[in-house]
Amino acid sequence: MVSTLINRNVTVAGHRTSMRLEPSMWEALEEICRRERRTVHDVCTEVDARRHESTLTAALRAFIVIYFRVAATEDGHINAGHGSLEVVQPFRNYQVRAVDSHPRFTNRYRNRANAP
Repeated sequence: MVSTLINRNVTVAGHRTSMRLEPSMWEALEEICRRERRTVHDVCTEVDARRHESTLTAALRAFIVIYFRVAATEDGHINAGHGSLEVVQPFRNYQVRAVDSHPRFTNRYRNRANAP
């Protein structure tokens, strides 16, 4: 299986480290950096300083979601033309299949259901 994660080096509190994130997460982080006029390194250092028990990548994903949720006000949604989900084009033809019908999982779950 090919990983869709992108590996990048960042400097966190003066120490170089590597992080693996989805392309959309890197794009979101770069947008946050543009809006806040900070570098990726600065934002990662700030997130690292505030995280507790999670990994840096998990804390960064949570930060990105929280940042955009806080920024998303009702007025902002109206001004951006949100509400119809038409902007979510990649998911237009996406079909969800039940796990039970997927051949990879069917036997695994049937065996568990029949176990004593």
